[in-house]
Amino acid sequence: MGQGDGSGAHPAKGDTPAMVATRDTITTAPPGGKSGVDAWMAEEVRLFGRYVKRQTIALWLLGIPAFTPEVLILPADISRNGAILNTGEASVLGTGTEILLLLTLMITPLVTVTRQRWFVPLRRWYGLTMAASAFFDAGNAAITTGFHGGVFGRLAGHSFLLVGLFMNMLLIPLFLTGNPWAQRKLGRYWKPLHRLTYVVWGALVVHLMLLEGFGVQSGLNGSGSGVDGTPIFHQRLYQLLACSLFPFVLRLPRVKRWVSEKQKEGRQIVVFWAVLPMLLLFCLGFAYILHEEFLQGINMFLQKGGD
Repeated sequence: MGQGDGSGAHPAKGDTPAMVATRDTITTAPPGGKSGVDAWMAEEVRLFGRYVKRQTIALWLLGIPAFTPEVLILPADISRNGAILNTGEASVLGTGTEILLLLTLMITPLVTVTRQRWFVPLRRWYGLTMAASAFFDAGNAAITTGFHGGVFGRLAGHSFLLVGLFMNMLLIPLFLTGNPWAQRKLGRYWKPLHRLTYVVWGALVVHLMLLEGFGVQSGLNGSGSGVDGTPIFHQRLYQLLACSLFPFVLRLPRVKRWVSEKQKEGRQIVVFWAVLPMLLLFCLGFAYILHEEFLQGINMFLQKGGD
């Protein structure tokens, strides 16, 4: 997920690590407008006998976990354990899709706030794996869930299922064109096409509204198996809304202009304090979503079904 920077910063024979570090720091000094973190990420380090960018290592470490939903459900799929899949595949793959969508949506606002760009490649990666997780979810639902009406009934037999099917249909062109070749071929039409991601975002809100509605958790009506003192955040809809505030607000043109103005004035600390409450709200909601994914996912991996 990354290539060398072509800086010629490879060590000569006999160079010590200290010499290499010093030369890398000099040759990869940030150009105008490039953040210090981006410059540090562009430096190369020795790993398993090869020199690779720190950015490459970080992207791999942050990208590989995107396969977690599929890994967690794989044993039940291989064993064709329909009873287990029926109890929890939507929780694992559906929640995994939601997680990856939120991560995709977070990249641009984080660039706006931090002025760092080393993690931008993750936007496409999370988007592609999000679509793959959604397709895997639909495929499993079509053959394992207990809704009546055959494949069509399992995919579109209820209003919330119909919205989920609509989301999957939107993701097909996004998945097929989520590559540099398609971006070159589509030219100026590529970016408007990929704004359909926002429609998917809104459709997910509608999907969860239809699935659970408003109110607070009562018994099993929620993403957990009981009330632990914070019933509101056991509602999938409220989790999503909490996580959506930050990426939504930071996409508003007036907010982006305000952030840019403060950064040009050297008042980054003002931006930090302004966005901190929204970031904390995101982290709170995201923690509940992750808890759901791993709680249900480990049960699925061990083929115990969902709680």
